[in-house]
Amino acid sequence: MIDIEFAQLSKRFRDTWANRNITTRMESGTIVGLLGPNGAGKTTLLRQLVGLTRPTGGEVRIGGRVVVPGQRWVKERIAYLPQHPLALGDLTVEEAIRSSALLRGQTRAKADEHTQTLLELLDLTSLRHRQVASLSGGEHRLVGIASVLVAPTPIIALDEPTNELDPLMRHRVWDFIENLRHPDRVILLVSHNVLEAERVLDRVLIMGHGEIRHDGSPKSLREKAGDFLRVAVTIGKDPSRLKADLAGAAVEIRSHGLWVEFTASRGHALRLLARWLADPGLVDSVAVNEPSLEDAYLALRKRWNNDIAEGADNNEYF
Repeated sequence: MIDIEFAQLSKRFRDTWANRNITTRMESGTIVGLLGPNGAGKTTLLRQLVGLTRPTGGEVRIGGRVVVPGQRWVKERIAYLPQHPLALGDLTVEEAIRSSALLRGQTRAKADEHTQTLLELLDLTSLRHRQVASLSGGEHRLVGIASVLVAPTPIIALDEPTNELDPLMRHRVWDFIENLRHPDRVILLVSHNVLEAERVLDRVLIMGHGEIRHDGSPKSLREKAGDFLRVAVTIGKDPSRLKADLAGAAVEIRSHGLWVEFTASRGHALRLLARWLADPGLVDSVAVNEPSLEDAYLALRKRWNNDIAEGADNNEYF
């Protein structure tokens, strides 16, 4: 088993802390999601894990060994998908995927077999002879994913794996990630698509200003956010009344024409629905759902940001 440990890990760029005193442990057999706003320090944390960024303080340990940038053993244990395009632009799609497998120690036969499987799975067969540099953003992303997953390692680190992908391909990639779950493997991923990532996550770390604000199961995140509901209604009248009633009561509001969706505390949501349903012809249809992980995340972010605005201790929020 190979566990990951971050011990008082910090990274400072001039006057800005990208990470500060990160201390946590990730056990084999889990899929861990790193969530948080842009600039929260998620990508820096991954880069420190894979040895591409040297910490200002603290250390990363894999299976008890300290990660030092440039060491070969680190590369053998981690497959890493960065945010930005991989540096295989001169190769064809097929060559890039196969080369990644060979570099991680697979035999030629296994590398060929796994390459063919991923070309078919990710709809890359028609692009197999195209240069990677000539691909569109989404195609390029798929080649990057295939290059990481063609030879799974004990640690897989994915930074926005489904960015730029169409809905069907995002669904396939999440299925593939779920199938990579193994008792001797840790999968660490950054994603802004919380709703999709929820289906594979065992554990959620929320970061803000380079620090961990929440660390626990998806269930614990929902419990921390509180008891609320997500409600969608279609209406037969001017939506201005609904929007006026929702002002200050909803965590999030989306609307388009005569359709309104909002997230609010269970009490607020039920009182509003009772009021609207008592007005004949106001509401045509209603859908009420328990909160998703994304709903809980948004609710907590709003609460924390409101506390900051009211002068709360910034070390507790983001």
